[in-house]
Amino acid sequence: MAQEPLHIASEFPAPSVEDWRRLVDKDLKGKPFTALQSQLEGGLSLQPLYTQQDAAVAPPEPPGVAPYVRGTQALGLTEGGWVVCQEYSEPDVTQAAEAIRTDLDRGGWGVWLHLGDTHGVRVPDAEALRRLLAHAPLDATPVHLEPESDPLTAAQHLLHVAEQTGVSRAALKGSLGVDPLGILARTGSLPAGLDATLSQAAPLVTSLREAAPGLRVLLVSTRAYADAGATSVHELAWAIATGVAYLRGLERAGVSPDVAARSVQFAMSVGGQFFPEIARLRAARLLWSKAVAACGGSPEAQAMVLHARTASTTKTQRDPWVNILRATAESFAAVVGGADSVSTSPFDEALGTPDASSRRLARNTQLILRDESSLNRVADPAGGSYYLEQLTQDIARAAWTELRRIEALGGMERALTSGDVARVLEETRAARDKAVRTRRLPIVGVSEFPHLGETPVQRESRADAATAPATSGPLPLRPARVAEPFEALRDASDRHLAAHGARPRAFLASLGTVAEHTTRSTWTANVLAAGGIEPADQHGFADVADAAARFQASGAQLAVISGPDALYPEWVPALTAALKSKGARAVAVAGRPGDHEAAFRAAGVDVFFYAGADLFSLLSSLHQQLGVA
Repeated sequence: MAQEPLHIASEFPAPSVEDWRRLVDKDLKGKPFTALQSQLEGGLSLQPLYTQQDAAVAPPEPPGVAPYVRGTQALGLTEGGWVVCQEYSEPDVTQAAEAIRTDLDRGGWGVWLHLGDTHGVRVPDAEALRRLLAHAPLDATPVHLEPESDPLTAAQHLLHVAEQTGVSRAALKGSLGVDPLGILARTGSLPAGLDATLSQAAPLVTSLREAAPGLRVLLVSTRAYADAGATSVHELAWAIATGVAYLRGLERAGVSPDVAARSVQFAMSVGGQFFPEIARLRAARLLWSKAVAACGGSPEAQAMVLHARTASTTKTQRDPWVNILRATAESFAAVVGGADSVSTSPFDEALGTPDASSRRLARNTQLILRDESSLNRVADPAGGSYYLEQLTQDIARAAWTELRRIEALGGMERALTSGDVARVLEETRAARDKAVRTRRLPIVGVSEFPHLGETPVQRESRADAATAPATSGPLPLRPARVAEPFEALRDASDRHLAAHGARPRAFLASLGTVAEHTTRSTWTANVLAAGGIEPADQHGFADVADAAARFQASGAQLAVISGPDALYPEWVPALTAALKSKGARAVAVAGRPGDHEAAFRAAGVDVFFYAGADLFSLLSSLHQQLGVA
């Protein structure tokens, strides 16, 4: 007997958003609805629920159709997948060439070269570039250049190498990396000026448009902004503003916007906010399409060619193995967002020159995403998600607003040289630094779940590890990783260990039963370890004298009292006095003191640890009291 299908949903009335909202308001018990929203950098908010009504009024165009929100190819990346395009910046040509050979032999498709004496491979002439690319056949390998200075010389070197090796220009693929504003942001100098550089590049753009259609002359790289702490919105807006500046400069040099737009390659960093990063890459294609259209470019010229790299600013030197997870998530976001090529950084990039093992892990991350997770078999995986469709529009609107502000200032070059970009980055870094110091932005392995006894990963120091040269102006932009504040505390702890044979230690006096103190004591031990202070937990005290005697026997100079709030009024004043009498240089209490703060401080408490406090500053003050340099 055939069974009738059971349609459970049809037996119940369809709930409306208003019905849901009434239930949510009831459960919030007087709290504002905004309590369910998550704030993003750039002034955006994530809502707790997205519906069809929240998404775009009209369904987005299919992939391959302007404005290319869903990708520039009709079938997405299903015809072979994205280009696994690793990046190389080892100063030594021979070492970098061997890394290129290994990657191309084992799954890599493309090559992205950082060229320069300070921050990249040292390639003074075409012969050095030929040796660097000895294992990368130019007729089969997309090659992208990103020079730190003199971009037209590097471009001519690549064309000369192709001629020397008998490769026709029609067979070349990649980009020549002419990015004058990117060089200005990174180095603080652009001797020839923007207009002069673009005028010199104009004949190359015109000649290669027909002779080498697979080769893009201009590059818009946001590396300098991303590494200096730009939000996703600012990075996107400044990328489009830079592209617009290049279109205008080339037009003044006699190149039409249609031809110029087809000669621009974009390269953007992908950070740790998974879904917003996907939405930003989709928004980038939308905004570039709109900008090119406004300049008179055809729909075909509006298609963005986008390279995505995993962000440097999110990587850590401490517990660097976590970087493998960070890079995996960032690579995943780049692919889902529709990047044409992706570079996954080795997990040890913040420590120095990556070794063969870390390069293999980075390369295989993309191969697994492609060949085992099959991400290349779906066109626009993000398409149709109300959340991502709306978030794409929100990021695009916010970036367009910032783009208009930059245009009102006089364009991207003016924004850089006037110090406007540096000012915005300073404000952004301050806000992000505050989030890191208070652990509202947790960093696994550094400010959260640190491992004081970890075995350091040793790597050869890079030649570019020095800080940016001093300058009297707002440029160059200074790179900064988010983990640096807490890593500085760990570095100080390591120096103390080397000099004295032991790390700074804390006697963690846990009051009450294990059930009463374990949550707070565990949290406190985690905070202390994040500052490089080794916690030694003690509990089950008979009385204040017993606790003080155990502290004296421990040899520690710092005591931290942790336990349930109810025990604090009775224990803290007397125990603090006893600990100080036994030689404690500093006494801290875990938890908010509330109305007892004055009494506790009068008893000698120096520091209060609690969620939301500036833990970095508190730990720094303890370092000073403990004599940690």
